[in-house]
Amino acid sequence: MHPTWAGLGVFGITCAESLAIVGLFMPGMLLMFGIGALVAVDALSLWPTLAWATAGAITGDVVSFWLGRHFHLRLKVMWPFRHYPRLMNRGVDFFHRHGGKSVAIGRFIGPVRPILPLVAGMLGMHPVRFLLVAVPAAMVWAPVFILPGVAFGASLQLAAEVATRLAVLLALVILVPWAVYWLVRRAYGLLAPRGGRLLDRALDWGHSHPVLGRITAGLVDPQEPESRALLLSALLLLLGTWGFFRILVVVTHHQIPLPLDHTVYHFSQGLRSPWGDRLMVLVTELGGQPVDISLTLAVAAWLALRRRWLAAGHWVAAVTFGVLATLGLKVILEIPRPVPDLYGGLSTYAFPSAHATLSTVTYGFLAVLIARELRPSKRWLPYTVAALIISLVVLSRIYLGAHWLTDVLAGTSLGLAWVALLGIAYRRHSTAPLEVGGVLAAALVGLLAAGVWQVGHQYRLDLQRYTQRHPIHVLTENTWWQGGWRQLPAFRIDLAGRQTEPLTVQWAGPLTTLEHTLRDHGWVTPPPLTPSTALRWLSSRPVLDKLPALPQVHNGRHGSLLMIHPEPADPVKGGQHQWVLRLWTADTRLMPGGIPVWVGTITEQSLYRPLGLVAVPRAGTRFNRAVRTLEGFLDDLAWRAVRRHGPTTTDPNAHWNGTVLLIRALPPTAGRSSEK
Repeated sequence: MHPTWAGLGVFGITCAESLAIVGLFMPGMLLMFGIGALVAVDALSLWPTLAWATAGAITGDVVSFWLGRHFHLRLKVMWPFRHYPRLMNRGVDFFHRHGGKSVAIGRFIGPVRPILPLVAGMLGMHPVRFLLVAVPAAMVWAPVFILPGVAFGASLQLAAEVATRLAVLLALVILVPWAVYWLVRRAYGLLAPRGGRLLDRALDWGHSHPVLGRITAGLVDPQEPESRALLLSALLLLLGTWGFFRILVVVTHHQIPLPLDHTVYHFSQGLRSPWGDRLMVLVTELGGQPVDISLTLAVAAWLALRRRWLAAGHWVAAVTFGVLATLGLKVILEIPRPVPDLYGGLSTYAFPSAHATLSTVTYGFLAVLIARELRPSKRWLPYTVAALIISLVVLSRIYLGAHWLTDVLAGTSLGLAWVALLGIAYRRHSTAPLEVGGVLAAALVGLLAAGVWQVGHQYRLDLQRYTQRHPIHVLTENTWWQGGWRQLPAFRIDLAGRQTEPLTVQWAGPLTTLEHTLRDHGWVTPPPLTPSTALRWLSSRPVLDKLPALPQVHNGRHGSLLMIHPEPADPVKGGQHQWVLRLWTADTRLMPGGIPVWVGTITEQSLYRPLGLVAVPRAGTRFNRAVRTLEGFLDDLAWRAVRRHGPTTTDPNAHWNGTVLLIRALPPTAGRSSEK
């Protein structure tokens, strides 16, 4: 990256982030964090970046101050400032409360940061005094907001093998709910003031239509009985949904899954990792039918005890419809899941997603019950919380491969439509107010009771249920030894789905056999990566073989064997180094006997101190030397060195001529050899 252009980019970002009004629309903290991460991976230099960031922040503050000083109070009626009267008044109040030091304080407070220099100029703060406050504040602000990104980027660079797919997954887990939160709040703010007029128009329209009008009137007119309207609406919704999707399939001449379903499915399965599986199985269990029904019964019992029969009837109707509608549509449409044998019985079918439908009707109508009792300005909160929960459940179903995208979209849409119909009916009919605290307490009791039971009894089983399926390849032992080994992957697939270092080792046999042999030659298991052992990275005098080894993933799975062989310091170059052997399952069995085959890497590690912050092991790229070294530890095993043809590396700096070491426990009749 060209240093001048990079510096100007940093300058532009921090300047815009500090400008009046403009800075409101820039995610300043996130951008500064990202700049720090780029410093960590050597894309930017630390000290020039801090200087450019400080200069940009000062420039933005000075421009804003000049605007305020030049236009004074006229700013309040000028575009675009006249559209933000509350923000302007907030800045004025903050300045009056804290005086000149408000410029320094506001530099670290996002909502008022881009407005306080403007207000300071508008209210007549002396320019010299402003600079004496703004410049030191910017000099402190730049490292405070950039250095955390540097630390994060360094750790991400070091643990890239562990975190890339998990980072993408966590980004989705964070960004999707955030987008949902933004949409719900904006939509509520847009529609809430107009909702009454829309319903009144629907009521007027209903009086002029004899059939559909009676349904509309029953839903929005307090004078009409609603039981018949609710029943007719439910049937209409069910038939309409079923008819729509059946017609859609026929018209488009496609069978679900659609091409988009396949694309999303393969993308989500590419994000799979053991840690991600644990997180998403937990989410999907908390959004499952047992938990939803337990929550429903707890809230229904509380409403019944309080004799809130109208609310209880709507509440039970919401969840009952969700259960019956999903079962009915599954039976009618019979659309299989991505993994057909994931469930049995009616749950074999995927469309629509019961998790998505039930989560939507349960948490959606719970939000309706709670929002009705809140002040209008606070009613968006329960809807937002419900939307966040629903979005996480939907993500978990897609991630675990339990549903196609079409399934969860249909389930969510069906649930939303039903919640909307019931919500209109409930809100337009008079009923006694509910105690929000009681409703929430009952919901939490139901959620926690079933959630604890579900996780305690089903979590391990569900981890096995949702484990990614990998087909097993079968070879004869002689076929593998004589050339079938070439069918196994040549490179490790990292968490970004890229080919990385070559898989230079293939072992046929139980891992314990190889492990015992290596231990007899001085190989050991490195310390596991835990919070306590990770602190050793911060040691001023680290010992390489005492540091936790960063786990690596091949094709979405963690290794099955990890061993190290410490070596004495190099007398010429100095420094510590060690040999590291990693093995992963190859999903291959050798016959007769079903002998498992493992693929792996042998690499040389040295001590690495990025930015002088931490000390961690780093693998080298001299793979030929590493393979020759491993050969010296295999006296008690049968092995042969063979050679791959074609491209031998994806790294131009790597040293590998295609040699692969085949090892097995049973002695081959041909003895040791080298296949070139």
